[in-house]
Amino acid sequence: MHALCRWLADRTDLKLIVWTDEIPWPHRRTAPFSRVGRRLLDGVRRKGLLRAIDEAGYYGLYFLLLRPPEEARIRQLTGLLVRQVRSGLDSIEQRRPKRIHDVALFEQLRRLRLDAIFVSCIDVHLPPEITESPRLGAFLWHEGITPEYRGVYSHFWALDRGDYAGLGFTLLKMNERFDAGPIFVQGPLVGVDPGRDWHCYLATKSLLDSLPHVDRFLGELERNQHLPIDKSDAKDGFYSYPTASALLRIALRRRFARMTGSTSTA
Repeated sequence: MHALCRWLADRTDLKLIVWTDEIPWPHRRTAPFSRVGRRLLDGVRRKGLLRAIDEAGYYGLYFLLLRPPEEARIRQLTGLLVRQVRSGLDSIEQRRPKRIHDVALFEQLRRLRLDAIFVSCIDVHLPPEITESPRLGAFLWHEGITPEYRGVYSHFWALDRGDYAGLGFTLLKMNERFDAGPIFVQGPLVGVDPGRDWHCYLATKSLLDSLPHVDRFLGELERNQHLPIDKSDAKDGFYSYPTASALLRIALRRRFARMTGSTSTA
């Protein structure tokens, strides 16, 4: 995400970077076990014991089997982006509020009178004090296609459904619903192998694939010529956290495809 911020700094008058640490399932090895415990207990309360165990099992399988090779490939992708940007972040203020509902942050955003906010890699609902503070709105980089794959881990669920046309990127204007605002940039992933590539790599690839299109959008936004894409006929779908059972389905489908000699590319 530092590379993405540097990319924005190359093209805009970037004033402030805000990092949030409220993602319920920690992805860092150093994250406290208390957060994992709270996430599991909350899952039991909201979704039932079996679903909570299924979600927890996914993270165990991912960390043990998929994370090391995924991280290596993701570092290669971000390295490509880093080599393309010039700006640094030392001169830009950065904040890490303990909670996204931070009154001091709200006040700062009002004082800055921003034209726009850009958001990425977040699964908490931003309050209107943030999304409605900039003049032109808050825009979300969504790692997937909306409205078909709203919610988290869009590429995981597209892989689970075998819907490889659902592997893509979206830039949308945020509103009161999760990932449901007007769409201004959208497109498919290119040069990926849905039969071998995993979802975290695909999520990073979607951000990078979107950049030329977002670059064009920034110019349209500055000229007030940005127009939303009409997807009124699209089927709405909302997805939650991944599960071990779905991960095993994807793995078994891929193994069967390799045994039978069938391949898929996008």
